[in-house]
Amino acid sequence: MTMAGSPVIGDRPELPPSNSAENPDVIVIGAGFSGLSAARRLVTSGLRVTVLEASDRVGGRALSDYSLDPSFPVELGALMVHGRHVITHEWIREAGLHAVPYPTHQRSRIVVDRRVGRYPWLALPAHPVIGFRSTWQGYFGIPRALARYSGPDLSLQAFLNERQVSPGARSLVDVLHAHTYATDPDSIGVRGPAEEESEAGEPFGFRNFRLVEGYSALANWAASSLGARIVRRSPVAEVLLEPEAVRVRTREPEGGPGREYRALYVIVTVSLGVLKAGGIRFDPPLPASKQAAISRIGFGDAFALQLRLREGTMRRRLGDFGVLWGDTATSFLRPRVGGDGPTEVVTAFTVGREARRRSRLTDPELIRETVDEWNQVVPPGVTLGTVDGAVVHRWPEDPWVLGAYSFFPPGSGPADRRELAAPVAGRLFFAGEATETTGESATVSGAILTGERAAREILDARRAVPGVK
Repeated sequence: MTMAGSPVIGDRPELPPSNSAENPDVIVIGAGFSGLSAARRLVTSGLRVTVLEASDRVGGRALSDYSLDPSFPVELGALMVHGRHVITHEWIREAGLHAVPYPTHQRSRIVVDRRVGRYPWLALPAHPVIGFRSTWQGYFGIPRALARYSGPDLSLQAFLNERQVSPGARSLVDVLHAHTYATDPDSIGVRGPAEEESEAGEPFGFRNFRLVEGYSALANWAASSLGARIVRRSPVAEVLLEPEAVRVRTREPEGGPGREYRALYVIVTVSLGVLKAGGIRFDPPLPASKQAAISRIGFGDAFALQLRLREGTMRRRLGDFGVLWGDTATSFLRPRVGGDGPTEVVTAFTVGREARRRSRLTDPELIRETVDEWNQVVPPGVTLGTVDGAVVHRWPEDPWVLGAYSFFPPGSGPADRRELAAPVAGRLFFAGEATETTGESATVSGAILTGERAAREILDARRAVPGVK
């Protein structure tokens, strides 16, 4: 907050207070959870903030659907709250919303050669599907070997090919170490993910929660305190870094010229996919080290096809399962696991190259290929039933996202995230899950943390300037 009188930065005047929407203290690019987090922190610290959002909504890669079953929101983007102690729970409590356990792991079904194995019975030495060796390898042996590996970086697939790994164990490792990062086993590295996982506060994927009211309700709550500070349908085309300020130029979503804004600081929270595609022109260009980090970090592809079903046999044959995995591009989740309801809903979560290909299909084609995939994985007679409703958001084709979330290919690691997160010239700051450096990348909680971190960096930069407190 500036002191009374004519506020200054060094011996230069601050931006004029008039027309504060176009001349704020800080411009935040993107109204996903990282942008909302940063803006909320800065506003409560007394700064003038404008948030420029390319789409007509807030929430970024979190998007809930309320049409498939009005009594039960389903997620088209971020599916879960990962972890018991993450910051997302604080936001949920503050918003007056609710999260319930989502026992995907505890109620998992692993399918090998069309035979179904159930947790926790996977650990039985005599289990006819998985067996002791595969269970030990998949949950303990291979993860330990990945964590200890110190050789030249290579893909997860190459790592497994060099070892005698049973089909069941390979399937478990693939879903825990590649599928969850929205990529393929031959695309994700070994050393980078292992280093990142060692920095996480709690194991990933074993304690999950479902946001009862939907992630969109949480995003809308976070945006409500910002009001008109959020300018929707304002995709940013250019960021021009000047000695005294930063100019930001938008364009119309259809491509025409937009408006120009000017601020002391800018926080960039757009997806890594947009940065990779050059969706924003930076003048001068970003430092070579940051451009290299953008290039090295991977950006996966995924979408969640929500299917409303009737007359199927899966619940009778498979029980109250949380997730079914058959080592294909799709894992099948049941949002209603542990409960009942008037409708049966299954989430088909498809990742990697197949997700990018299927994103270009029509809705009927996408549904047909997904049902065919299910039928090829499960035992004969275990049917989804009739699809009488479906909804999907094709993130790989979304121009404001162009993918899913970040991961480490061979040759990349946490140092690249730190470089991506580093400020430029004390005026340009970066947030978003791809910049998360404490083991929570690719999650909503990680996005929230990076927004708070970028806001703190700006506040620290202001306090370092004479005449500002």
